[in-house]
Amino acid sequence: MKKTIILASVAIVLTGALETLINQVLLNGIYQSLTTVWRPSADLAAMAPIFLPIYLVFSGAFAILFQRAYKGTGLIEGASIGLVVGLIAKFWYGYTNFIVLPIPHTLAFLWFFYGTLECIVVGAVSAIVADKMK
Repeated sequence: MKKTIILASVAIVLTGALETLINQVLLNGIYQSLTTVWRPSADLAAMAPIFLPIYLVFSGAFAILFQRAYKGTGLIEGASIGLVVGLIAKFWYGYTNFIVLPIPHTLAFLWFFYGTLECIVVGAVSAIVADKMK
């Protein structure tokens, strides 16, 4: 249980930091060009606290899955687990939103691509942390 909490804590910090980098920096220009698609800024700001439980659920689930899948062979294995999670979750997210929202294919692809990279990083760092806890 302690290991799961530590891995989830690492995952939530990384997820929050990477999500901020991806959405506030890397994709900001695309988001600005699509202002009619998004909620007004005041509404988004009011709903921002909902991100915390989203990150908590993702990080907790990632930590549990990682612990069950990780055999202890190192960074590449951790990154591979992250890759699989990214392929499942982020492909679904990017392309489901592409179908539902009037967004360009570029944004759907970048949500998938950056999100998968994010999961790879979380998996790799989780492997480093798990190996140090042996």
